[in-house]
Amino acid sequence: MRKIIRWSLLVVIGLGLIGGGYGYYEYSKYHPNTDDAYLDAHVVRPAPLVSGRVAQVLVHNHEQVRNGQLLFRIDPTPFRIAVARARAQLTQAQRDVHAEVAEVRADQASVAYAHAIYVNDLLKARRARNLLSEGYATEQVDDDAIAALRSARARLHLAESQLEAARRKLGQPGPHNQLIEIAQANLNNALWRLKQTHVDSTCDGDTAKVKLRTGNMALAGQAPFVIVCAHFWWVNANFKETDLSRIRVGDPARIHVDMYPGHRFRGKVISISPAAGTAFSLLPPENATGNWVKVTQRVPVRVVVLDASPAYPLRVGASASVTIKVADHGPPPTKAHVAH
Repeated sequence: MRKIIRWSLLVVIGLGLIGGGYGYYEYSKYHPNTDDAYLDAHVVRPAPLVSGRVAQVLVHNHEQVRNGQLLFRIDPTPFRIAVARARAQLTQAQRDVHAEVAEVRADQASVAYAHAIYVNDLLKARRARNLLSEGYATEQVDDDAIAALRSARARLHLAESQLEAARRKLGQPGPHNQLIEIAQANLNNALWRLKQTHVDSTCDGDTAKVKLRTGNMALAGQAPFVIVCAHFWWVNANFKETDLSRIRVGDPARIHVDMYPGHRFRGKVISISPAAGTAFSLLPPENATGNWVKVTQRVPVRVVVLDASPAYPLRVGASASVTIKVADHGPPPTKAHVAH
């Protein structure tokens, strides 16, 4: 009797283990998970666009900032001087253009005057020629009239050339004149550079690595600290390549962050990397050389955090575990192999 009971217990335990194993297999089949996952967010580096001495720092390390909040100021004195110089150059350019317009008008009057003289001398030359043909004038009178006509024609051509040169020098009259546009562009650039002495935050978030102090030199393009934006969080989960056949973009997920063991975040798959993590490493493995050992690769899967809460502040780089609930998508798609 004891043997029967013993064997019955062994059978029950064996069936339980088999059932549990099968249940775990079925669960893991539709719930792939990984502990190789880390939190991430957008990181902004508020680099100034102009160089200069820092006049004021308005934030501290690990401080919350708002979008549009002033972070620090660069001494605006040299930039204000540049604006004043650009304004003066614009005024001078406008005066120069007005002077060139007046010069063009004076040359137009000179052309009109020379043309009138030319027409008058042309009539005199015609009358002198008629009088010469009728015997009422000498050849000297005719020669003088022709010489005066040629001189008038030359003065007219000279006046027309001077007018053309003045017009070319002036270019487009009015506010679209090239001198005025260049001066206006210089002024706009000076105003823009003055505005860049105020460096503002471009997102809501928290500051980190703030070592900037008043009196430091801020260099254009070099960020003195970083801001971790708090409006969008995701997890970079590295799944085994054998799990990818069942994972699809849009699948729901559960996220456990190690710093909050009693809290679960909701997530959703938003993208799957087109390459394994080792493909972009500094020294990718060379499987074509040496003794090759097959190692299951891991592929980054990005899972967005849907219910991030201020009650559970997240940190970039924090460890997490991700479980994805996949649907029965059927067999993975196959690709036709083409022989080359």
